[in-house]
Amino acid sequence: MRRDEIYALGYPADEAYGPCIEFVSEYADPGDEILDLGGGEGAYSYELNRRGFKCINADLNKKYLSKSRARGVESCAMDARFLGFKDKSFDVVLLFEVIEHIPHYDEVLEEAYRVARKHILITVPNCSDYRKLKEQRLTYDHFLGTDHVNFFAKEDLEALLSKHFNNFRVKEGEPIVFKADPALIISPLLRRTICFLMRQNLTGPKVRFGLGVNYRLYGIVDVV
Repeated sequence: MRRDEIYALGYPADEAYGPCIEFVSEYADPGDEILDLGGGEGAYSYELNRRGFKCINADLNKKYLSKSRARGVESCAMDARFLGFKDKSFDVVLLFEVIEHIPHYDEVLEEAYRVARKHILITVPNCSDYRKLKEQRLTYDHFLGTDHVNFFAKEDLEALLSKHFNNFRVKEGEPIVFKADPALIISPLLRRTICFLMRQNLTGPKVRFGLGVNYRLYGIVDVV
């Protein structure tokens, strides 16, 4: 087996992920103008527009933008470090699964703040509890992405945001669970076996067991 059979380039979301849409709905009102910065193929912009928001997608990748426009999303080819928008152009700016991919995230955060009126909403994969997963012979799938250049535990994201903003908070979400036969009493060895069988789709009757690990970090910046 070659390295490139294990590690692979990540791809933009082809559909909006429910918890992230709920995250936006918590901090934005229908009719709000939203910039989906680094929005890829426009999956989130499309779903937010469908729900009554006014969302624009901005990305550098022209191939992604063509797919975004095919969804009917207003889409702009822009470098996130040098946005062609006036100050305070949008109620909310989204950075969903973006800053883990780019080395110059400080400049991107500053630009996001410049064009936002109310909030910047950020999501990144959570690396806080990777040791817990390691104990179970598991890892986060985002550790296998060749285009992930930054990795954030909760304290890392808090430290980054504290460099740029006075009013922010970071929360963890989406507990990782697996499914197993309810007749099985889980020991560490048995849990590892079940996780292996899960990956092979060999488990039988299912019940959910939590690993005490959260998959995603959510950052909220209040613009004042």
